[in-house]
Amino acid sequence: MKTIEARINENVDDLIHSLNALVGEIALEALARRMRQKPKRSSQRRSAGQVHRKPEEIAALTEELYAQVCRQPGETMATLSKQLRQPAKKLAFPASKLLDAGRIKKTGQRQFVRYFPVGREPKPTRRRNAR
Repeated sequence: MKTIEARINENVDDLIHSLNALVGEIALEALARRMRQKPKRSSQRRSAGQVHRKPEEIAALTEELYAQVCRQPGETMATLSKQLRQPAKKLAFPASKLLDAGRIKKTGQRQFVRYFPVGREPKPTRRRNAR
């Protein structure tokens, strides 16, 4: 007759073997389920707030922004964005492209940043004489 300790060890070994087999089956099922799923396209992985813009659209917006900075040197992004009817957030990347290319420069900090075309001096503002 087997001792109690031997029977317990045998039952524990059987349990471990059954659990290993069950975990293996679950892993195979999960892998098969994953293989049946269609892969996600890159546009589906973007969050709702991210919008992919075409290079042509960015280039056109960059040129529009540059032209506006040339027309109105020394303006803030808020003013420029109103003139271009674009949100300021959408103009951030075109502005950085112009800054990197050396076509515009900026002065000031945060919401007080003003943009100037490079190579052009800002026109002095006329002050009225106090009489």
